[in-house]
Amino acid sequence: MNDETEPLLLLLKSFLGQATSYFALVGLTFLAVWKLGERRFRGRRIQEKKRANGKQLRHEVKHTLVTLVIGTVNAAAITLLYQAGWTALSNDLSEWSWPTLVLSFVGMIVFNDAWFYGWHRFLHRPGVFKYAHAVHHKSVDVNPFSSYSFHAIEAFILGAWSIPLLMFVPLYIPVLAALQVVGLVNNIVAHLGYEFMPRWFIRVPPFKWMTTSTYHNLHHTRFDGNYALFFRFWDRLLGTEVPDYEQKFLERGGGATAASP
Repeated sequence: MNDETEPLLLLLKSFLGQATSYFALVGLTFLAVWKLGERRFRGRRIQEKKRANGKQLRHEVKHTLVTLVIGTVNAAAITLLYQAGWTALSNDLSEWSWPTLVLSFVGMIVFNDAWFYGWHRFLHRPGVFKYAHAVHHKSVDVNPFSSYSFHAIEAFILGAWSIPLLMFVPLYIPVLAALQVVGLVNNIVAHLGYEFMPRWFIRVPPFKWMTTSTYHNLHHTRFDGNYALFFRFWDRLLGTEVPDYEQKFLERGGGATAASP
């Protein structure tokens, strides 16, 4: 096998591995919640009318494949930069204390969410929206397959935060892997279409500062507002949180309770 073929084969294997893992996770979640649990979890549905259909799912799968290709290339770029010694990544646990590991993990999530908020809001600008983010908003009744359904431009932007940061900010490699897993799970939860968080979730710190499935679902139905994906404080600080979010969170499943102040 020549040197030109081997990298391409490795990229293909990496893509197939990511795609298999992703669709297995998303497919099982969709099966458990949307199909097998449709009647059981009816009271936890966020939107009253079910609008997701086969056409939407095909659209989502097609654009998810594009996103996974870009993610594979991004991962390969990070690997090559690490092997060349051009990143601040470390695989030596002795260089880290547990407090610094936790702080780096939390710090990266906060930075990632700030990056997401800023670009997400920019992609909603009238002159920009139709060129990229409109692809994701074709999914109004979001479901697990909506999670990675992005235009190639948006997929690149959302993943681009990592490379320049990892070239200058020290990070333990397993922490980076954990960030990828947490980001994926959070994205699926945001697009679940069902709310499983208890009603006290929006009253008790630190949970009250975090987003929920209802939070992002409102972004897809209202189009404006609730731009962040992990934390509510970006939207609150910049005045873009949907005003009746807490009420909508409490109303799902009936038996609504007054929203917390």
